Amino acid sequence: MVLKYIIANWSVFGLNLVARATIHQFQEEYAKYNQCDSLQTAAYSLQDGSNLAAELVAHYPDRIISDEIDDNGGDDWFSNDIEITQELYDRLVYFSKICALSYCISKNELFPGKTLADGACPSRLRFCSDENVNPTIHKTKVELVLLADKHELGTGYVAVDHKKKLVMLVFRGSTTNQDWLSDFMIHPVRYLPSSREYYDELVEDGTIRPCKGCRLYSGFHLFLRTLSTHFFEHIETISRRHPGYRLVVTGHSLGAALAILAGIELKLRGFDPLVLTYACPNIFNSALRDWVDDLFESDEIHAQSVEERRVIFERGYFRVVHMQDYITMIPPFYKPAGLEIFIKKLFLPHGIEDLVYKGFQPGLLLPQPDPDGVTGSGRGQGHRWLVLAEKWLHMYEHRAYFLLINTCEGF
Repeated sequence: MVLKYIIANWSVFGLNLVARATIHQFQEEYAKYNQCDSLQTAAYSLQDGSNLAAELVAHYPDRIISDEIDDNGGDDWFSNDIEITQELYDRLVYFSKICALSYCISKNELFPGKTLADGACPSRLRFCSDENVNPTIHKTKVELVLLADKHELGTGYVAVDHKKKLVMLVFRGSTTNQDWLSDFMIHPVRYLPSSREYYDELVEDGTIRPCKGCRLYSGFHLFLRTLSTHFFEHIETISRRHPGYRLVVTGHSLGAALAILAGIELKLRGFDPLVLTYACPNIFNSALRDWVDDLFESDEIHAQSVEERRVIFERGYFRVVHMQDYITMIPPFYKPAGLEIFIKKLFLPHGIEDLVYKGFQPGLLLPQPDPDGVTGSGRGQGHRWLVLAEKWLHMYEHRAYFLLINTCEGF
């Protein structure tokens, strides 16, 4: 019990240290690179977001985006010609609920070998029992539940939606002490893919370039070290049974980081997954970020989206980011890969009008008022000691992605 207390408090203390260092590191980054994405590493102080916001405005008035809304309810900074279609919005909401199901594993309420309607997930969830909410409940089957061992990462599940023709690999966010320890192991380590033989072959034949100088957030390198060939054999077997189905890899928070790492491995192994993350922390250095974007052809997908004036959401890597979600802004010096879809409304519900495609430009809004205390309510991202730090850590914003994504409740 004492050890658990130390772990939990060390985690919060470590996050505070990251926050205190952020503004100074941002100044150095800005002077060195003068790039928009460096702003993301210093968007807020976790201890006092309003004070840091004021300091950023004072130092870099040309880089700060105001959250002032015009009389028409719009924001000029968010205006662009790239449409978020109704189909895309529906898919983002659907996959957020698919991510939320991964948190049912914590309660032993997700079962393989069954469809959603037949008891794969709790019937109290309308997503699992009401065809009006989810028309595919009889056609979506949980094929496999993945349980990470004591010193491993990677709890999640694999499901197949036969109506939408999707094979979905889903990772759960931070829940266990090992998850939280990994979240705060932020020193960089050399990136080495788990599928090394596939990587070497692709580099040798010129299909991909070598990842030189690539470094990774060390806490998530544990996932690559503990991945086994059996993991990929399971995914490959399920995929082979369903030719023509699209492979989607997704997750929230820690699960988002694992999703992009698994997506890279699957890409190296010859798959062409759509990777979609919610609330992903920054885990790549600049070299690795650029290599990942090359691997997933982010430049080409973005250019096609601009040309067609709609988000091309069929392949590649997309990340959904909610305004004022601190976790998507840290740790300092690490970068986000992929193409960003930004939720510019603080409180639920999130409608199609609350989304904007930002592409390579990270979204940022200064803090908005919370007169009803909504952001201080709820659960501490799966960890009871963080309940006291809800508002300080902006955990509501970190969970609120079309629904409260980490609760296995209410959807």
